[in-house]
Amino acid sequence: MMTPDDVSRIHFAMPSVGHRGYHADEVDAFMELVAATLDGHGALTADDIRHVVFGTPRFGGRGYQAEQVDEFLDRVRAELEHRQNGTRPLPAGGTGTGLGPAPLLTPDDVHRMRFTQSPVGRRGYHEEEVDAFLDLVAATLAHGGPGCLTVGDVRAVRFTEARLGTRGYQRDEVDAFLDLVITALEKAQH
Repeated sequence: MMTPDDVSRIHFAMPSVGHRGYHADEVDAFMELVAATLDGHGALTADDIRHVVFGTPRFGGRGYQAEQVDEFLDRVRAELEHRQNGTRPLPAGGTGTGLGPAPLLTPDDVHRMRFTQSPVGRRGYHEEEVDAFLDLVAATLAHGGPGCLTVGDVRAVRFTEARLGTRGYQRDEVDAFLDLVITALEKAQH
């Protein structure tokens, strides 16, 4: 479970030369709102996290590395979605077994994942396609090795829209979860 302390401890690197990144003051101010929300005193929602836009620093200035900020906000968004849906958040800490850190994502987490249906009037992702792909993700996390999904496979996946008359899974939730899968696979490779 993500806590306000996790937010206060996060440090973002500066972008490489030639890249300006996100305006540091804007990111810092938003992180204060995130911490307050995780502490129960703020009102940010997963949609607020999904739609936040940061400016760039003035010319010649360098802010925070955009990829690091985006990755952290993906974790925050997943946490808020799980809280909103009343499900257990995805693990981010240790296993408690003394055998080292827990994987960011386990096959059980994938099997427990439940997406909400897209809003009326919007066609989400085809549910059976998403479910079948999640089975592949769970198998990859369980077994690893040859024939398993790669980070490239997850980045390249494209789901079709739900059939007319059905709503399908909410696209933003599925996309956020796939970002977490990518992070977990990248972490497992290192």
